[in-house]
Amino acid sequence: MRFRQFVFARLGAVALALGLAACSMPSVEPPAVSGLPRAVGPVRSGPVYSRTIQTASDTFEMQTGSRVFQRAGSPDIDLVGVVHVAEKDYYRRIQERLGRADLVLYEGITDKDGGAPEMAVEKTAYGRLASSLGLVVQKPGIDYSPKSFRRCDLTIGEMKALLDRDVARGGSDATAARKAHKELANVGTALRGRSWTLNAALGIVRLSPTLQAHMRLMLAGVGSGANEGKGMSKRFQRLIQEDRNQHVIAELQKVIRKEPGHRRVAVFYGAAHMPDFERRLRAMGYQPKRPMVWDSAVHAHPYAAGLSSDEVKKVLGE
Repeated sequence: MRFRQFVFARLGAVALALGLAACSMPSVEPPAVSGLPRAVGPVRSGPVYSRTIQTASDTFEMQTGSRVFQRAGSPDIDLVGVVHVAEKDYYRRIQERLGRADLVLYEGITDKDGGAPEMAVEKTAYGRLASSLGLVVQKPGIDYSPKSFRRCDLTIGEMKALLDRDVARGGSDATAARKAHKELANVGTALRGRSWTLNAALGIVRLSPTLQAHMRLMLAGVGSGANEGKGMSKRFQRLIQEDRNQHVIAELQKVIRKEPGHRRVAVFYGAAHMPDFERRLRAMGYQPKRPMVWDSAVHAHPYAAGLSSDEVKKVLGE
């Protein structure tokens, strides 16, 4: 959800500010770059499951990582990081990896009862964004119908209950929780495609090749981690990441205890969740079984679309 918050917060401002640039721009000669491929963005400590790589003078990629962990006497755990809007072939590769697991615990927030009908994908914010950029949404990019797939996430009601407990405690905890309540509601409105401002911005993007290139570069740059957490309160960050991760780990521990027949369990969540998952697995005695596997999710070619070197650096936070 960090991906969601950052992209949709930036989108409206970018599209409305550049809305008059609805025509294509002449291509720009890319600056000479040595030492390719190169990592884009700040050096990060600890485990990293998303990155931005410049692979050619005019090619930038957002990549997500997956890694298998093992512990004697327990099933292997495959942490499969994902991004929610990407190119079609990316999801094909992710689907193949998930197919190797006996059980897939996947991300999916529902309403309190889990019974709300799903909105047509094309009407959601993700659907509109993907359509504007020639990309695919995670669902239906991923087939969730196999019996091995099991939703493992907090419901909206459970998330609100966690915040309500903070409100009941009073003081600074209550103030932070009330703000997080509003953030949760605002994100839900945007994701369901009910934000007039966001929908108008996406309509502008659809008309402008320059804006499309700008947005593709923005998505490619998400992997650098340079803007992680921007625009979110600390309590909201804990809610969407740590609280949900704790729920997954608790469910995973139940699976290990009560379902001994599994040889490999995949935890299929947004890439931003994976560093915390890895730390929790290591605390449980798990160690990496294989090196990280990287999959390219989004490619961007900004110079061919007419973006200047200064614009590229600004978008990538360099």
